[in-house]
Parts: sequence; structure tokens; C-alpha cells
Amino acid sequence: MDADVWFEVIRPALADKQGWALFISTPDGTASWFYDLWCYCKEDPTEEWKRWCYTTIEGGNVPKEEVEAARAQLDERTFRQEFEASFENLTGLVAISFGDDNISTIAEDITIAPLLLGVDFNVDPMSGICAVKKDDTLYVFDEIVMTGGATTWDFAEEVTRRYGIDRRVIACPDPTGGARKTSGVGATDHAILRRSGFNVSAPRAPWKIRDKITAVNTALFDANSIRRTYIHPRCKELIKSLRTLTYAPNTGLPNKNLGVDHAFDAFGYLCLQQFNLAKPETLGQTGYRIY
Repeated sequence: MDADVWFEVIRPALADKQGWALFISTPDGTASWFYDLWCYCKEDPTEEWKRWCYTTIEGGNVPKEEVEAARAQLDERTFRQEFEASFENLTGLVAISFGDDNISTIAEDITIAPLLLGVDFNVDPMSGICAVKKDDTLYVFDEIVMTGGATTWDFAEEVTRRYGIDRRVIACPDPTGGARKTSGVGATDHAILRRSGFNVSAPRAPWKIRDKITAVNTALFDANSIRRTYIHPRCKELIKSLRTLTYAPNTGLPNKNLGVDHAFDAFGYLCLQQFNLAKPETLGQTGYRIY
């Protein structure tokens, strides 16, 4: 529910009965009407409004073990918001968990392992992130950035040129590539990757942007202070993207106008598919229920 629904529909409907309303929600940042309402309760001169805050554990409906399990699946900011009832301000850098400790020359190829490929089907540039996974750690050792109107066919050929026709490739692309035909031919982007001999791992429905951001930050450094991803210094575009991509003013969305989001997106699709850290059916959703 937003402010218009409350002021134009529900508030007037409560007037004749002198009714009351109870708003229940997980915090959703400081750029939301729910946060404005939370602040108004504190400052209300009539003292008719009251507010309460309970963490998930204090609510008594979720076992402590489950909360601890979630701590290992979320970045610190998302965990504070979803389980500790904290209003987290979505401003500044998107990749808040990224740091110099994520950059390391230990992120090298393991040739006997499948090549994991995060793919963003942008026309210019088209971006790919190359990685391998050992145990529960992702090693990003290369990137492919193609400009000049490169097609998905061009991209697939470059992957094969670098890593050979016998290498098993698991592509984790933008899910919308299952319907889009950015290469100017009859085949979809996903179909082109399959015809090039790659396995394609992507859900049918697009991921929520917020889930992608959560997956990236959790893979970099989670709420249990575990680092799951190391990136080789040669991956300059990805490092630049993680260091500089910020939120657009007054939104929870990355600022596309900066031109540094494509490598981030490719990396995000890879994290979502390889770690399955975000849960699209629950994360990033805020509902206001009135009783």
C-alpha cells in the first residue's frame, strides 16, 4: 500500500466508524512511505500514533537456528533489514560488501572444472564473466567485454576461441535472453548459446533487481563474515563496476547512466545461479497489511 491508498481510500473509510489501522511490514529502506510513517509516529503531536519494533527472533515465529542459517545466506545490510527490523538506507555504492580482499591472484582457471559464464546481453558492450567454482568458493579469473555491436554469436565464438571446443561451459545469462533476439536472427540469445555447445542455466522469469544485488553482496562477503568470491586483478571492468556503481538518487535501483553496470549484471546472474543465495519469492518484497 502507498500513501495515496491510505489518504484517499482507507483513512476516509475509517472516519465514520472512528476505526483504527495496524501497519505491519519489514522495513524497506528510508526512501519509502512506511519509513515516513514510522518517523511520523515518533513526532506525532497528538500522540494518537504508536509504533513498535520487533526482530524476527523476538517475534517468536522463526526458530533461532533458521535465523542463523539466513545469516549465512544474506549480506549484512539485507540481514539487518529482513531479520533485525532495521531501516537500511539504499544510497551510495551498490556492492557494499566488495573490498580489496576480494581481489587476488589466487583466482585462476581450473581447467578440469566447468567454465562458468555470467552473461549480460547488452548490445554495446556485451559482457561476460568467466569463473570456476571449487567447493563453495567462486574464482573469477577472466572477463569478456565486446563493443562495436557484437552479437551473441560473436560472443560465443570468442569464448570458444579462448577456452576451446572441448571445455564444458555452463552459461548463466540474463533470463530475458530466453525470449529476446538481440543478434538480429531468428534464434533467441539462449538458443544461440546452446547451439554453440554451452549449457544454459537460467530461470524462466527474470530475477528481481534487488535479489541480484543481494546475491552479489552475499557472495562477496556475507553476514557471517565469510568471503565466497575472489576476483583476479586482470578483471578490470568487473572491479571498476563493483567499485563505482551507485544507486540512482532516491531509488533502490542501480544508476544505469554511469555506464558501469554491465559487468555487475553479468556477475550478478552468475552469483544467482551458482550460489542460489537469494530467494525471489521472499526477498525484496514489502507489504502493508491493515487489520
